[in-house]
Amino acid sequence: AIYGGDHSVPFGAIQTAARSNPGLGLVHVDAHADLRVAYEGFTWSHASIIDNLLKRTPELGPVVSLGVRDLGRAEAARAAESVHLWTDPDIARHLADGETWASIVDRMLAPLPKQVWVTFDVDGLDPSLCPGTGTPVPGGLRWREAMTLLRRLAESGRQIVGFDICEVGPGDWDSIVGARLLYKLAGWAIATRNPETP
Repeated sequence: AIYGGDHSVPFGAIQTAARSNPGLGLVHVDAHADLRVAYEGFTWSHASIIDNLLKRTPELGPVVSLGVRDLGRAEAARAAESVHLWTDPDIARHLADGETWASIVDRMLAPLPKQVWVTFDVDGLDPSLCPGTGTPVPGGLRWREAMTLLRRLAESGRQIVGFDICEVGPGDWDSIVGARLLYKLAGWAIATRNPETP
């Protein structure tokens, strides 16, 4: 598990996990697609981690990016080729059409293999949960939606081999949300390694 820092930080851990578990799936919760070739001229920026992983980690399996609501035209084109993208507007449309969140989550998770890594940028959550994060965007997952996502991932029979939580901002509320997210992710990861654990 990796906790803290910007979203460039977990690159090495995810790459190592993919090399140890070829075909490793990636669940990417984020307000941004992180598919920029570079951000302000910097290739290894927080806005480029998914691009870097796709280019430099052939062992990586399917990438499911969800909650995204801030991406440019070039990123959208790249996403169409390389990731299973569920934007925040897509999710809102399905919910408005009467689809349950549980059924949407199951469709999101469908492309993933047995072993997965969860990379969780807290700006993927509604900004009321993480007001101090560096690049907040209106919209995003509510707490209950995020917890349902993690629970259904764990209960799907997949194994969470690792996870990271990034972009937690300063302040008591951000710290509380970040700590609770860490607690929940750690618990579900342990449960998927020990299925007999209640």
